Amino acid sequence: MKVRCVLFGLEDTLYDASLQMNTVRLNAVKAMVEAGLPTDVETAYRVLQEIVKQHGPDYTRHFDRLLERLGLRWNPRVIAAGVVAYRETSPAYLKPFPDTIPTLLRLRDGGYTLGVVSEGRAVKQWQKLIQLSVQHLFSTVVVSEELDLEGMSPRLFEKALGDLGARAGEAVFVGSRLETDILCANEAGVTSVRIRKGESRVEEPRSAKMTPRYEIGSLSEIFQVLKRIEGPAEEVSGKGQS
Repeated sequence: MKVRCVLFGLEDTLYDASLQMNTVRLNAVKAMVEAGLPTDVETAYRVLQEIVKQHGPDYTRHFDRLLERLGLRWNPRVIAAGVVAYRETSPAYLKPFPDTIPTLLRLRDGGYTLGVVSEGRAVKQWQKLIQLSVQHLFSTVVVSEELDLEGMSPRLFEKALGDLGARAGEAVFVGSRLETDILCANEAGVTSVRIRKGESRVEEPRSAKMTPRYEIGSLSEIFQVLKRIEGPAEEVSGKGQS
């Protein structure tokens, strides 16, 4: 099979989102406790994680809900302390995996067209790509908000393929989450590659629809997958080079 384009998820695929978010939330909670939140860090962090799971990562009032869940009155000083710590910590951990940029450059130089398919808010996801310094490497970036979708959907892949002028059988997708990334890629007919990174790295598929076609442990292993897909006649590492 000839592969024309390689699509990527964002979180825990191009960078360690699990480490980033766990660290920024922990630092935010510590700052809130130091500012007067009358509970211990462990309890506040556990409750905050429950709130994030309930409302989603793009919800804008996690800290307000935290105080409510703890039975406390709204306290702007405590909430502001959490916001400042969150914003100061986040950029320090928004860094690409060591092999992300070299892999993307090698794929691009090898003749593959690259794209991103992601759930979330468009501006926020573009902000991440820009901070990772990889935004210029992608020919299309499709985010669920732009299609009025709440989360991942096969429609995102269809949009990306339309943007790139490619068929599903000519595309490979690399993502980390079985229940969203891999499931939707499979439903769209795109060859799915699971990267075992982040909090979902230990999860196993609960159905055939969530089962990836291939698995890799690091992004640079995508070249081995492409070689298997395209066959021994293709020189994946040197496509387009003289």
